[in-house]
Amino acid sequence: MSAQPEGHALYYSDALIANLQLRWGDGFMSPGGEPELARMLRGVEVGDRVGLDFGCGIGGYDALLVEEHGARKVVGVDLDAATIRAARDLAGAKGLADRLEFLKVAPGPLPFEAESFDFVFSKDAIVDLTEKPPVFRDLFRVAKPGGRIIVGDWFRGAEPMTPEMRKWATTGEETYDMDTLQSAARYLSEAGFVDLDLDDRNRWFKEFAAAEYERLKGPLYPVYVERFGPEQAKSSVENARIRALLAAQGQLRPGHVRGRKP
Repeated sequence: MSAQPEGHALYYSDALIANLQLRWGDGFMSPGGEPELARMLRGVEVGDRVGLDFGCGIGGYDALLVEEHGARKVVGVDLDAATIRAARDLAGAKGLADRLEFLKVAPGPLPFEAESFDFVFSKDAIVDLTEKPPVFRDLFRVAKPGGRIIVGDWFRGAEPMTPEMRKWATTGEETYDMDTLQSAARYLSEAGFVDLDLDDRNRWFKEFAAAEYERLKGPLYPVYVERFGPEQAKSSVENARIRALLAAQGQLRPGHVRGRKP
């Protein structure tokens, strides 16, 4: 998760970036990779189009948008300097520097003219934002007429939260302003997007999170100890256990919302 606004203290150290990639694959700071991206893009044509990635992290999904889905160019923005550096390194290593551009931005309106992008994309970043409606209004502003919006994010189940969910989402170093999938759709509609399509991914994530927990406490555990030390290894395993529990409870519900600017 990235693109933290003011009020969220989490920024990404090199060690944390390495930790997340070991868990979710090179270039990725959230789960899913190419299969999940392909699902997000069902019915959305990005080939030969120019896109914006809001909260791009270290650029793995942007590379896939270009390499696997034919986007002409993707501009990724993030608040975090470390992730932008890593994204630029990834683009250079893949020979995509002419088709991938990464910009560190400040909280607030995006530094682009209206109607600049054929599509706007975001994966697991908006969860970190306290005020979400202004972001969707700005994404509407920079999208061209007829342009598509594709958002994947972490959502929660309906109230009431379980005690485990409330503790995970609201205490500790990482806290999340987590909404429901239906709330995100309402924000997009209020911003002006139409033809909204929702996809609740809890069923997939329950299996994914359970398998991830088994990997982290099993074959990956010695690797984590060697790379990050025993305390961080234990913390990573416990975090995976909690995510698997919350997914099984129906509380942690990744999902996708797609729409179109009229």
